[in-house]
Amino acid sequence: MTIKRNAMTVVEILRTMVAIFCSLLMVFAIILLVSDQPMSALRDFLIGPLTSVRRMGNVIEAMTPLIFTGLSVTMLYRAGLFNLAMEGAFFIGAVAATAGALLFELPAGINLIVAMLFAAVAGGIVTLIPAVLKVKCHANELVTSLMLNYVCLYLGLYIITAYFYDPQMNSNYSYMFADSMVLPKLFSKTRINTGTIIAFVTVVVVWLILNKTSFGYKVTLVGKNDNMAKYSGIHAGAVIIGSQILGGVLAGLGGSVELFGMYQRFQYQGLPGYGWDGVLIAIVARYQAKYIPLAALFLAYLRIGADIMSRNTDIPFEIVKIIQAIMIVLISAQAKLVVKEAKELEEMGGKTA
Repeated sequence: MTIKRNAMTVVEILRTMVAIFCSLLMVFAIILLVSDQPMSALRDFLIGPLTSVRRMGNVIEAMTPLIFTGLSVTMLYRAGLFNLAMEGAFFIGAVAATAGALLFELPAGINLIVAMLFAAVAGGIVTLIPAVLKVKCHANELVTSLMLNYVCLYLGLYIITAYFYDPQMNSNYSYMFADSMVLPKLFSKTRINTGTIIAFVTVVVVWLILNKTSFGYKVTLVGKNDNMAKYSGIHAGAVIIGSQILGGVLAGLGGSVELFGMYQRFQYQGLPGYGWDGVLIAIVARYQAKYIPLAALFLAYLRIGADIMSRNTDIPFEIVKIIQAIMIVLISAQAKLVVKEAKELEEMGGKTA
């Protein structure tokens, strides 16, 4: 059984790699067709992020928030709910972190931890709402969570404008954070900070929860077959709510890490989009926590490469959106094919039995 499971995992990884390779080939073909300097564009796209320490640092910086939202989506979807409130949870996490940073005057280090806890709790509350509506009222979580993201956006902007707005700024920016509220930098000439370490520690914690605890087993069972879970004596509603809270906590924590690691004040003017990126990260990683950093690194590398290419050649940055769209289509098709093959094998096994 273990050998069969490992073989299926290898096959799924190979399918994903083939889908990514095909999407890159399609994009390369587009570049060759539309660009007046295709070889220069391809060189900047593929090798540009490796040409300096600063650019390599940009890749790691872009990867860090994607790890948190990728983990959030993995946790949210593991229970079988299509909860899309991770975008709002990330944003509200940054708002709550701002409040925690500016409202209290605690010793250095403690205030930072308190502000990050504020962010985690706020994120958990956001994703809890669609879960409760689903469990108690049977409301469609896809609709409620999508609408909730915009509630989070305007509520968060109201809080910043009403209580933390810096009148010396032309935009809705908050007051500056104290120097003690900035996550320490790890390397000179880059903005890589301890938030990256927190992200990798979080990956390990989430992997342990999903694979080595009874709660993780219950979440997976409920996501695959809630009727069997109920028959086994598992309280499916409580498990769903617990998983959704944890998913929101991860997104909210990511919002605070990005805020304190990359900025000195709250300066978002809209939803940052990291939650939506987390969906792609989770899909590429096959909803496996251990593969989330690799998927996040891949997308971050593509984005930095596309940014360098757009600044140096006639190819726009939006080329990376084409890559994302093609990857989602191909990987989703591969996933449906795997499910179909698994059902056929199961039916064959039942007949032979």
